[in-house]
Amino acid sequence: MAIARFYVEDNNPDGASFPGVPLRNIEDAEWDAYPAFIQRSVDASDFFRKTNPKPVARQAPEKPAPAIPERKDES
Repeated sequence: MAIARFYVEDNNPDGASFPGVPLRNIEDAEWDAYPAFIQRSVDASDFFRKTNPKPVARQAPEKPAPAIPERKDES
């Protein structure tokens, strides 16, 4: 079964919900059964997406730039 809406838990820290809508990915058959006003509400939220959210890439910390040796004045 294809997924109609992807749940993004990180975008819902308070656990907000809509009546009858589970806080998980929603399959096509489930989505089609929701009334239009629920579908519009879900689509307007930040915690459901139509496309699969990409995982956050973990970047390695940057290495500090090498120290530049001080120049000695030759005066």
